[in-house]
Amino acid sequence: MLVTLTEVYETKTNTNNMNASYKQDYHLREVAVNPSHVVYIREDTKFQSLLSEGKLPDGLDSRQSFSRVTIDKHGGYDLIVVGGVRQVQEKLGDARQLLQG
Repeated sequence: MLVTLTEVYETKTNTNNMNASYKQDYHLREVAVNPSHVVYIREDTKFQSLLSEGKLPDGLDSRQSFSRVTIDKHGGYDLIVVGGVRQVQEKLGDARQLLQG
């Protein structure tokens, strides 16, 4: 069973072709995660700072927290998702309980 989380992802746009200057933009998208592939969840304070600086998409609550979720597949992959560690863990844990019965 896959669990849907909201990922924060970054895009870089070249603002000046001559000196390789980039503008960072952040966006939100839904991702489906297999809970059995998650090996690590930790708080990500960098994105809380970006939110307070107004660099993340509109519509996020100023008290929102973010977590880094490590997926153990094909050498490992990190996702930054909306929600605190406990929230993400509970959402993933609920799916594991459903799988077991």
